[in-house]
Amino acid sequence: MKKITKGFFSLSALALFIPLAAQSADVSPAAPEGYQLEQVLIFSRHGIRAPLVGYGDILAESTPHQWPIWKTEGGLLTPKGAEVETLFGKYMRDWLAQSGILSANGCPTDGTVFVYANSLPRTIDTAKSFVNGAFPECSLKVNHQAKIGTMDPTFNPIITAKVTDEFKQKAIESINQHAGPGGIDGLNERLKPNYAVLQQVMDYGQSKVCTEKKTCSLAEQPNTVNIVQDKEPGITGPLRVGTGASDGFMLQFYEGYPLKEVAWGQITDEKQWEQLEEIKNLYHETLFGSSAVAQNAAAPLMRFVSATLVGTPDNNALAADAHKAKVAVLVGHDSNIASLLAAMKTAEYELPKQYEKTPISGKIVFQRWHDKNDNRDLMKIEYVYQSTDQIRNATPLSLSSPAQRVVLQIDGCKIDANGFCPMDDFKTAIAKDIQGQ
Repeated sequence: MKKITKGFFSLSALALFIPLAAQSADVSPAAPEGYQLEQVLIFSRHGIRAPLVGYGDILAESTPHQWPIWKTEGGLLTPKGAEVETLFGKYMRDWLAQSGILSANGCPTDGTVFVYANSLPRTIDTAKSFVNGAFPECSLKVNHQAKIGTMDPTFNPIITAKVTDEFKQKAIESINQHAGPGGIDGLNERLKPNYAVLQQVMDYGQSKVCTEKKTCSLAEQPNTVNIVQDKEPGITGPLRVGTGASDGFMLQFYEGYPLKEVAWGQITDEKQWEQLEEIKNLYHETLFGSSAVAQNAAAPLMRFVSATLVGTPDNNALAADAHKAKVAVLVGHDSNIASLLAAMKTAEYELPKQYEKTPISGKIVFQRWHDKNDNRDLMKIEYVYQSTDQIRNATPLSLSSPAQRVVLQIDGCKIDANGFCPMDDFKTAIAKDIQGQ
């Protein structure tokens, strides 16, 4: 099982929060002399949204406290989310200009920049906010399906294979194997300390679930894997409850709720944040990290990425426009990033100054470079993201005050000291991953 991200989480407003030591992740090494950036594909998670879950469900019954009522409707991008994404867009434009692929000012020529979002309001609005920051007053089109509110197949991480008993068994075995010793049950056992923190924060012992339903221990409840054809895979049980709760707390922090109101003021140190976010990280890691699920769920997106960067055929007509562009920007979800990275068999990575494995507004940045000295093409993949403090404080980003950057390595594409791998190796690796679907 891959090691879970242990980030650096600094809540400077609280003196009792002691910053954890972490390597700097905010500087990308300069490209060697003679390297020219020729194409970039940015795959972004959407920005800060109001919580997806309804509080009339199990989460409401799992605490005697009242969950906050957000000014923004559930699932939609908040004004703060739009602000943070606009700042990120400006930073990315600065970096693209510094790298020489776009000019620093003015609007890009037709076809130079391609933008494509999943057809949900929060992804479309995130894409528009990015464009507003990167290309102000340029009226760049954000491509998306006409029917807003329904998932675009390219971004929909559903099980498309025929779910026979054999497939379902293989998928569950793959998930259990990826979960580590003892499978899902063993994972639940190892998460007992995390569940204990969650129960303390939620005052679980005084909740309706405990007092009326007599279910007073999250760790003793089973997790169940759900594999259904044409639906996103899922896990129900304490792992899902913990994911929903920790997601809600993290969004409150990002949105700027007073610290005394975030999780009812019950999160008082970094260790608690780490343990709570680990539940959510493990949910996505376990569910989408298994090869049987990831390769199927990420198949449409993987083909689009290949079509954009390599020029392979794809049944999505927009892929041709993305391939011709110097810069392509796609906006989707954490499940897209988790399944895509798992399908490419990405090596273990850590994101300093973050607790989320797939942070809000975080971006997987594929970069095709040309080495003029040796006449060869190279690929570099980075996770570009904001720290928790940068998100909460809506910190303006610049080349002198940058976002965080971590180099990623996929299976079959070994990187050098500067984070580059041969483009031919990347083509072979991604083709192998697609064939494995």
